[in-house]
Amino acid sequence: MDRVAQRLAARPSQRFRPTGPAPLPAVRFPLECSADCWRRQAYARRARWIELRIVLARTVSRAGPRHGAPLAVMLGIAAAAGAVSGQTWQESVDFAKLKSRLGAALPIGAGGVVSQVEAANQSGLYFIDQSIAEFTAGLDPSGLAVNLVDGSGGGGNGNTAHATNTVGSNFFGNTMSMAPGANSVVVYEVGNWWSNIIRYQGSQEPQAQPYRVQNHSWVGTTNHTGNDQSILRRFDYLIDSGDMTAVVGANNHQVASPQHPNLMVHSYNAIVAGRSDGRHSRGQTNAVYGPGRYRPDLVAPATVTSAATARISSAAALLHQSGAGTDAVRSETMKAVLLAGATKQEYAAFSDPVTGTANPWDRTPTRPLDDALGAGELNVYNSYLIQLGGQHQGAAAPPVEPAAAFGWDYQDHKNDGAIGDVYYDFHVAPGSTAHELSIVLAWNAKVADASGLPNIFSPQESLQNLDLALYDSTNSFLGSLIDQSISAVDNVEHIYVTNLGPGTYTLKVSGAAGWDYGLAWRINTLFDQPSADFNEDGVVDGGDFLAWQRGFGRLVGAARADGDADGDGDVDVDDLAVYQTGVAAQQATAAAGAEFARAINAGGAPGGSFANGVPEPATAGLAAGGMLLWAAYAIRRRLRDRAAA
Repeated sequence: MDRVAQRLAARPSQRFRPTGPAPLPAVRFPLECSADCWRRQAYARRARWIELRIVLARTVSRAGPRHGAPLAVMLGIAAAAGAVSGQTWQESVDFAKLKSRLGAALPIGAGGVVSQVEAANQSGLYFIDQSIAEFTAGLDPSGLAVNLVDGSGGGGNGNTAHATNTVGSNFFGNTMSMAPGANSVVVYEVGNWWSNIIRYQGSQEPQAQPYRVQNHSWVGTTNHTGNDQSILRRFDYLIDSGDMTAVVGANNHQVASPQHPNLMVHSYNAIVAGRSDGRHSRGQTNAVYGPGRYRPDLVAPATVTSAATARISSAAALLHQSGAGTDAVRSETMKAVLLAGATKQEYAAFSDPVTGTANPWDRTPTRPLDDALGAGELNVYNSYLIQLGGQHQGAAAPPVEPAAAFGWDYQDHKNDGAIGDVYYDFHVAPGSTAHELSIVLAWNAKVADASGLPNIFSPQESLQNLDLALYDSTNSFLGSLIDQSISAVDNVEHIYVTNLGPGTYTLKVSGAAGWDYGLAWRINTLFDQPSADFNEDGVVDGGDFLAWQRGFGRLVGAARADGDADGDGDVDVDDLAVYQTGVAAQQATAAAGAEFARAINAGGAPGGSFANGVPEPATAGLAAGGMLLWAAYAIRRRLRDRAAA
C-alpha cells in the first residue's frame, strides 16, 4: 500500500469496508482485474466488410436481453457481451453502424485531454502499459502513440492488467475503444487523487481537473461518513465547475439486493455505469449523500463493470470531439445526450439474473430511470444523431415552430430568477408514427463554499427541482397531458413514449429559474406506408433512384423527396431496399399486364398492339439490376470521397 493507504489502514474509523465475496486487504480496489478477451483482429476484418454488407442485406435487428457469465469481484473476465450471438460490443451499441455511415469522417475522440483514475493493486501498482499495440502509433488512426502522464508519481513502479486491458484499452485503445484518437491521458492513483486533487481531509479547494472525460472504474468507501461526503461533494464540484464528463462504475454483484458502495456511485453529477446483463449493484442511493436516487444511469455490454464504465467513457470522448465548440459538451448536456440515446427494446422481456424474476425496463413519473438498467443500453449512433440534429432553444411562450426530430438544448438561467416554464414543440407528420420518443433533462447539483471564510473551502451541495411534462397540443396548446417526469430527489428527468400518432406535442420544462440544464431528445418515426416514389409521379423508376442517390448518406432531417422511403429521417440502404421492392412489384405488374395483352392479342384484339408500351420482364429486370450495381458503386464512391476529404 502507498503512504495514504497505510495511514487509512492505521485508523479503524476510516478503514475500507470490503465488498465482494471475500474480504480484501486493500483500502480501495478496482472492480475486476482481468483482460478483455475478444480479439481486435476479428473485429477489424469484420469492419472491412461493412461497405459490402450494406448493399447486400438490411441491417440485422437487435434482439434479446444480454446475459453474461456470473463473475466475482476481482475475478471478472472483460469479454465482449453482445445482444445477438456473435456480435461484438461495438455492434451492440451501434458503433459499427456509425462507422459504416461516416467512413473517414468518423470522430475518433481527438482533441483535449482525458483522465483515468485507477485503484492500485496490493503491490501499489496502478499504471498503464503503453507498449502494447492498443496505445502505439502503428494502429492509431492519426499515426500517434498515446501520451500517458502520471498524475500521482508512482507509475514507474509498474503496470496492471486492469488499468491496461480492462480499462485503458476500452477507453482509448486503438481497436478496442470508440476513441482511438484520445491520445493525451493523465493517470491518477485513487489514494493520491483523494489527497492531492480532491483534498478531502483539508480546507483547500480541490485542484482543477481540465479534462473532457474522466473514468473511474473502482468502488469503495472510507468507512467514515464525513470523509465519503467530502469526496463526493468535492467531486461534484469539479464536474460542475469544470464541465467535465465523469463516468463512474457500479459494483459487480451476483446476489439478490446488491447494495451500492458509497464511492463513487452516489455522485449527483457523474454518469453511473452498469452492465447490460444487469449484474451490478443497483437500487437507491443512501443517506450518506443524496438518498433515494436509483442507479445506474446507463448500461453498456461487458461482463465486468470496469469495462462497461470505460466503454461509456469512450463514447463520451467521441461525442466531445463531434460536439466541440458547442454547449453539447457541457456536463449536463452530455449526460442528457448519452441517456436520451439509450435503447430499451432489448429489455422488453428482460429476466433479471440477480433476482431471478421478470424485470422489463420501465419508469414512472416519480422514478425517471429503471431500477436496474437506468436509461437503458448505450447507443452511440443515437447519441451522435442527437448532437447532429443541433441545438434548438426552448421558448418561454408557445413555440413558433417545432424542434427537429433529433436535437438538444442548453439553457443557463443561473442569473435569471424570473424565468418560468420553457417549451419545446415536436411534430409527427400525417402518415407517420413515432415509434419512440425519448427525452432526458439533466442538471447538476451545485456545490459551493459554505464557510464564508477566506482560504477555507467547506463544500455544501444544493439541488434545484426541475420537472418535465409532455402534452398533446394538436388541437390546442397544452391540450392534454400525455406523460410527466417529476422526481423530487433526482437531477435527471426522463420521458419515454412509444407509438405516438400524427400531431403536435409540447414539452414543458419547469423549475429552471436560477439554474442551468441540458436537454436532449430523439423522435424515431416511420411512415405508415413506406414508398420509394420519391418524386411522387406515381411510379418507382430511375428518377426515384437518382433522388435516393443524391440523398444517400444523410443521417437526420431527410424527407421523402430526399430519398427517405421508410420515414426514419435518413437516407440509407433500408430506403434502397424499399426502392427494390417497388421496382420488383412494378415488374410483376408489368409481367401480368404483358401476359394479359398476349392473351387478348391471341384472341384477335384490334391492332394487336395492346402491350406495346409494357416492358418485357427480362428488360425490366436488367434495368433494375443495373441500378443496383450503380448503387453499390455509388456507396463505395461516397465512402471514398469522404476518406479523401
